[in-house]
Amino acid sequence: MMKKIGLSTILIASLAISANAKTYSQADMDRVLERLDRLEAALNKQQTQTTKKFKEIQSSTDESIDDLYERADENEFQATMNRIKWGAEFEVSDNFVEGRTGSMPKMDTNGNTYNNSNQWTTKLRLSMDAKINDKTKFTGRLSMYKNWSDSQNDALVDPAQGRKPVGDSGLYVERAYVDYSPTDYFTVTLGRQPSSDGPGMTLIENTQRKSTYPAILFDGAADGIVGTYKIAPSSDMNPTVRIAYGKGFQADVNYAPYEAKENQIDDLNVYGLFYEMRLPFKQMGENLLVLSYVKGTDFIGHPQHTDVPNNKNLGNMDLAGIYFENNKAFGSNLSYFLSTGFSMPDSNGETVDLGTGDMALIDKNGYAFHIGARYDFESGVKLGYEFNKGSKYWYSFTSGSSDLLNKMSTRGTVNDFYAMYQIDTYQFIKLGYTMINYDYTGSGWHIGTPTRTNDYVNRAYTTYNLRF
Repeated sequence: MMKKIGLSTILIASLAISANAKTYSQADMDRVLERLDRLEAALNKQQTQTTKKFKEIQSSTDESIDDLYERADENEFQATMNRIKWGAEFEVSDNFVEGRTGSMPKMDTNGNTYNNSNQWTTKLRLSMDAKINDKTKFTGRLSMYKNWSDSQNDALVDPAQGRKPVGDSGLYVERAYVDYSPTDYFTVTLGRQPSSDGPGMTLIENTQRKSTYPAILFDGAADGIVGTYKIAPSSDMNPTVRIAYGKGFQADVNYAPYEAKENQIDDLNVYGLFYEMRLPFKQMGENLLVLSYVKGTDFIGHPQHTDVPNNKNLGNMDLAGIYFENNKAFGSNLSYFLSTGFSMPDSNGETVDLGTGDMALIDKNGYAFHIGARYDFESGVKLGYEFNKGSKYWYSFTSGSSDLLNKMSTRGTVNDFYAMYQIDTYQFIKLGYTMINYDYTGSGWHIGTPTRTNDYVNRAYTTYNLRF
């Protein structure tokens, strides 16, 4: 845009050029300059308005671009978050527990009684899963389980973290694994496995199957790798074979990760072979048969006492089992299961002293069986009963069971009664009463010599459970 002096100069020069044609008075010149001032003022005003409008358009455009960037960032964030689907389980329980020593489990039989008439616990589980692509899926679960107002942080062995009440409100990684399926027939599961609350626990826990292994043999958190092969996916029987490898204990890595076997304790390696299928009797309804074999090599005296000078490997242990369940049997509201297990130790004769004298790996075979049934009424009431019994030398990998009494490890008899009321799809209340009579000491221990006892423990409980 030209300045005022420039316009005046041009006009005067133009008039001078044409002076020979006509003579202008001073008044004429003044009127022309006045009109020129008004014209320039109008031009300046127009320029100001144009500049303002341009800035408004530019500002609006910048805001639109920023908004687009913001929306893109938000969509990208939501897409990432939506890839992980979250779920939760919340449980509060009030427990009355009383019994005689030796029952939870201890090696002594001095006949002292105990009771806790008002033990409150809170359990929280945060589950997650994400479909990465058509062949890959991630699944995880974080768990907290604690007694009310308990501030003592008790050390727990790895299978029990997040599974047993501890003295803090920390979340433990109970499950974190990837399923990779290169074909429709084969899947590799790698990481912290779905190895807790398996078949045999679904009725009393009021849940669908969420674990691989029958609870009578294994219950707890575990790290490993599993290969699953579906022999005939299109068959009604759906026969499936699983081969598993994991670590029950890994020596030294917490303290000397680059010094192998610093204290000469070999790792406890676990190998498993499982076969499962559905029986081809459609009139039975939903059913499942599982055959299991598990081998643990190089058991140690105690994984929490690796610093004990004479703590060492004590031998191997084999477990085998047969499990069968029939849900909504023959179109009724009755569901039931039958499960049996066998433990076959192979002691190498070595002993360890953990403060109670020299003890070797148990040296005789054991067995246990577990049966249960539940009837679901149309009113939302569910009534159930379970019974299990273990022999003198019975042993199972159930130290990580979320059951406060670890009843599956019992060397004796267990009667478990419970009633539920399903409030709605998401929540229910459960009342239960468990009676355990121990025939032999050392339930849950893989070492020592069991002796006769009349120890017992009774537990009455009320539980509120919310799942969403």
